[in-house]
Amino acid sequence: MKKRWLGAVAAAVLMAAVLAGCGQKEVSQDFYAMDTAMNIRAYGSHAQDAINQCVQYINGLEQDISRTQEDSELYALNHADGKPVELSEQTADVLGQALRLAEETEGCFDPTTAPLSDLWGIGTEQAKVPAQAEIDEALALVGYQRVQLDGTSASLPAGARIDLGGIGKGYAADHVAQLLRDAGIKQAVITLGGNIYVLGEKEDGVPWTVGITDPDNPGDYFATLSVSDTSIVTSGDYERYFEQDGKRYCHIFDPKTGWPAETDLRSVTVVSACSTEADAYTTALFVMGYDRARAFCEEHDIEAIFVRNDQTVYVTDGLRDKFSLTSSEYTYEE
Repeated sequence: MKKRWLGAVAAAVLMAAVLAGCGQKEVSQDFYAMDTAMNIRAYGSHAQDAINQCVQYINGLEQDISRTQEDSELYALNHADGKPVELSEQTADVLGQALRLAEETEGCFDPTTAPLSDLWGIGTEQAKVPAQAEIDEALALVGYQRVQLDGTSASLPAGARIDLGGIGKGYAADHVAQLLRDAGIKQAVITLGGNIYVLGEKEDGVPWTVGITDPDNPGDYFATLSVSDTSIVTSGDYERYFEQDGKRYCHIFDPKTGWPAETDLRSVTVVSACSTEADAYTTALFVMGYDRARAFCEEHDIEAIFVRNDQTVYVTDGLRDKFSLTSSEYTYEE
């Protein structure tokens, strides 16, 4: 059995590496939070103080929404045996946004797939294809519709578990970007795992250049985007997976089947001013598959880049003048 856990980290580091500097004093800080490597690079005389505030915020958010830290609010909710749990306003907000996005995507993004993640173990040494009976048992605990959220009071069926990792880093990126703005920082690159947020422009009138990870060679990029003041989030089957009997099983689950998503897509990149939404959309679009995902983007005005299994690349209209294909291994679909 072949196992691989590249994680979103490598993609994020790659994208950050091709971002050009902007000529001001640069402060860059690496740190680890939310089970991934992170970096904030900011420009300006007060950059270090602003970054310190951002790191403190992320650590506090993780303390609230981690499903593995036994003193977190989410851990308490997941182990409450169906009883209501009072959450902080922030944790309730993250959960509320996750439920909203689950409904909007008709469950293709679903924050209650933790029982499936635990069962399959993708990204761990225990990764395996479970018996169908085990999958069915875990699947019976999945379903965002059964999560009850009333203000800051939340409950879920006994045995069900929520994982907010699908939007947690996006939520953090949005708030970190605002903290930097409030501190007077006009130019920054926020790298939180696979979530990139570029603040402002590289310099007046010049956008940042961001590399999009090559699914076949995750240490490189196959295309670039020229963007300003926005978030770029990518999900794909190359991030965490294992292979058994010649078949690849990735970490993105189809909440309707209980199996890793079987799709005609290798990766999806979403560009949005809201990183929280982009985080959820990349997962949902990957699960949907190309035709449905493209229609969903048109209906909801989402800007995205799709890499299909046949190496063709489709770019939504709003990104076409910002997109450059740099690898001859891929074909751009007009």
